[in-house]
Amino acid sequence: MALALVQQTIGINEEWLAEWIAYRREDCKKPMSDRAVRMVTKKLLQYSEIEQERLISHAIECEWRGIYWVEPPKKQSTRQSDIYTELQDTSWAH
Repeated sequence: MALALVQQTIGINEEWLAEWIAYRREDCKKPMSDRAVRMVTKKLLQYSEIEQERLISHAIECEWRGIYWVEPPKKQSTRQSDIYTELQDTSWAH
């Protein structure tokens, strides 16, 4: 019963789950059992649909046979480029 509530709140990204199942079947030659699909679905329900897409696409890209949590890439700080630009600015000298 609690799982149904979570599934409604977060939801499963059906498109990417289908991608994962097809990848396992076609590329890995390791088709998933119904039990494995249920376990992966339960794992994915811990994350938002956008995060599910990121995790699955990363797993496929790395040719993994499982889905693992991976830290999202850190965004480059634009502050350094701003400081560099400010230091290079000599318009005040004119």
